[in-house]
Amino acid sequence: MLEAAQILLPLAAVLCFAWGAWQCAARTLFPAEGSARTERALPDGLWKVALACLLAGAAVQGLFVAWCLSRGSYTSLGQALEAQFYGNTDAKHYLDLAQYGYGSGEAFPEQYLMIVFFPLFPWLLRLLNLFGWFDSRVLALVVQLPLFCAAGTGLFALAARQYDRRTAWLALVLLLVSPASVFFFAPMTESLFLALTVWYVWCLQTGRWGRAALLGVLAGLVRAPGGLLTGLALLYLLRRARLRRCGPPAAALPAMLGPAAGLGLYFALNQAVYGRWDQYSVYQWEHWGQKLGLFTDTIRYHLQYMARWWQSDRAMAVWVCLAAVLCIVLAFGLLAAAARTLPPHWLGYGLAYLLLTMGATWLLSAPRYAVALFCLPVALAALLRGRRGLTAAVVAALLLANAAYTAAWLTGAPVY
Repeated sequence: MLEAAQILLPLAAVLCFAWGAWQCAARTLFPAEGSARTERALPDGLWKVALACLLAGAAVQGLFVAWCLSRGSYTSLGQALEAQFYGNTDAKHYLDLAQYGYGSGEAFPEQYLMIVFFPLFPWLLRLLNLFGWFDSRVLALVVQLPLFCAAGTGLFALAARQYDRRTAWLALVLLLVSPASVFFFAPMTESLFLALTVWYVWCLQTGRWGRAALLGVLAGLVRAPGGLLTGLALLYLLRRARLRRCGPPAAALPAMLGPAAGLGLYFALNQAVYGRWDQYSVYQWEHWGQKLGLFTDTIRYHLQYMARWWQSDRAMAVWVCLAAVLCIVLAFGLLAAAARTLPPHWLGYGLAYLLLTMGATWLLSAPRYAVALFCLPVALAALLRGRRGLTAAVVAALLLANAAYTAAWLTGAPVY
């Protein structure tokens, strides 16, 4: 059974990837006439979307706070948050970087290794707490609410422009009930990255070239997949040129190159601190056995580990291995199923994003990486349009998975 799964599941993922890549290439090079959208205005009532995001985030964070305070006696909320969550997640590293910055010394434990974390989120925390007036542990939590509001409204705007308001609302609901959506409200980079991504795409598609360039640079400073937005822009501009039978304006070039420039600034930071532009990759390999690989290998080794750990370490087998396998196969399957529905530049970005993030040689955080890919909830919403019964079943299933994943994270299971 294990041997068959190690062949069939990677094969299924490869076939889904190949179908999606073919659809992306064909619809980019040979676009259907009349498929270009020209409206530039934001949809009405975005304040309602922002309010929904704010209330949802406040409810989840209220659960965090109540859980922390119920687990022991602490002198402050910040101390409770650090004791319960931050010490076992990357949140602690972002907080240390916000306070001390990068370096090769020991201002905090393993400071020299922290170059593997991109700088924009800790820089934002430092800027917001420039005078040290706030407890940085609480600030890092609170700032997620406006960031997620920005992410949610941007996702809604994109989906409403491409499809309709009903699909946009459904996409937002699916984002909120996604199994790893808990990370949007924790002191991590998911909300910031998603917000920059969706508004970059919005500005790109509406011809706001200067804003797109700036947002692209910032996205490249949050996470490595931010650099892939340059590829998204290239696909979009190529298809746009094919439809209009003329090249893009000169101002579109900085917009396209902005994400690559942001990634380049991160490489420059490596060079400035350590004298080597790719020092992050050295530390990733030496200390975590982490480098780029193939998603097919990721499926295989997680199946092996799951079988090995099922009796000795059931939590790792379920929350790391099984979660990764399901995430990879279902994500590629979803993009393949929606390949004719999604805009081809969204599809191409989604495939490249999964190829990069799911191909790690030791993948611990597959659901967290996938939840920041904006086209997944939109693709599912587009496929569910007009199918009320199926929609209700999918939302219920995702909500149950979300509750289980969040409970595992709160109780210290290996959810990263």
